[in-house]
Amino acid sequence: MSNAPKKFWRLGILGWPLGYSLSPLVHEQALKTAGLRGEYREYPVKPEDLWDWLGQVPALRLCGFNVTMPYKKSVFAWLVGEGEGRLGLAEVPEGAIGAINTVVMDNKERPVGYNTDGEGFLRPLLDPPRSLDLKGWHVLLLGAGGAAEAISVSLSVRTKVERLTIWNRNLDRARALAETANRWRGGRGAAHFAQVGERLESLPVGECQLLVNATPVGMDGPGERLVDSGKLHQGQWVYDLVYGPRETALIRAARRQGCRVITGDEMLAGQGAASFELWTGVKGMLPVMREALDEHFRSH
Repeated sequence: MSNAPKKFWRLGILGWPLGYSLSPLVHEQALKTAGLRGEYREYPVKPEDLWDWLGQVPALRLCGFNVTMPYKKSVFAWLVGEGEGRLGLAEVPEGAIGAINTVVMDNKERPVGYNTDGEGFLRPLLDPPRSLDLKGWHVLLLGAGGAAEAISVSLSVRTKVERLTIWNRNLDRARALAETANRWRGGRGAAHFAQVGERLESLPVGECQLLVNATPVGMDGPGERLVDSGKLHQGQWVYDLVYGPRETALIRAARRQGCRVITGDEMLAGQGAASFELWTGVKGMLPVMREALDEHFRSH
C-alpha cells in the first residue's frame, strides 16, 4: 500500500466584493464528505488588481476556482487571450459562452474554463420533484451579466420556452444578450425568440410564467426589488438567484401573491456540485450541498 500523501485540493472563489458567499461552506462540506484533503478559500480581488491576480494563478497552485460577480466575462477574456495579461496557453471548450464561472487547472497546469451556471439554474426547474415542462412558456429575465448569459443560452438550447424577454439597466448589454440567445436557439423563428424589455415599469411581469432575477438587487437591502409585486399573481414561478438573504424582498412578495418560488441557494448548490465534479471527478454532491445550505439557514 502506498504511503504517498493524498492530493491536497486547493480550491477557491474569485470575486469582488466577497464575504457574502456561501460557496466555501458547500465546497468544504463536499470535500469532507468525499474524504478529500483540501480547502476552499475566498479571493476578494479589486477590479484594478484583477489582471495581476490572474497572472499569479500558477503560483497559487490552485486545482481550480469559481468566478463570481463581476468577473465572469473578464475571466473568459483572460482564458481566450482577449484580455490584458492573457495567457496564450489557455483553453475554453468548444461552444462555451462568453462567461466563465469555473476554472479547472488541467494535468499540465493550464486553466480550462467552464460555465456551470446554466446547469445549476435548470436543475431545480427540470429535475424532480418539480419536473417542470417549460414548453410554450414566456420567461422574463432581469439582468444581462455572466449568470444571465448562461441562463439565456440554457433556456434557448435545452428547453422549449417560447419567448424570452430580457431587461437590464444597460440596454446595449440586454440587446447583445438577446442576440446571443437568438443565435443559440437557431432554427425557424429564432430571431424573435428573445426580445428586450426597454422600460422597467412596462415589463410583462403579469404575462410571464417564470420571472428570474439575475441581478444583485435584493442582496443589499431588505426591501429592495425591481418589479411591482402587485403585478405578480398566483401560479407564476419566481426564481431569485440572490441567496443572501434566502428570503429576498422579491421572494417574500411572490409568496404573498401566491406565486411558486425558487430561492437562489438551489442554483448555488446545483452549479456548485457541477463545479466540484469538474475539479475532482466526484459526483453526487448535490444533496450534500443542499443539506449544508439548509443547516446554515436554519441556524441563521
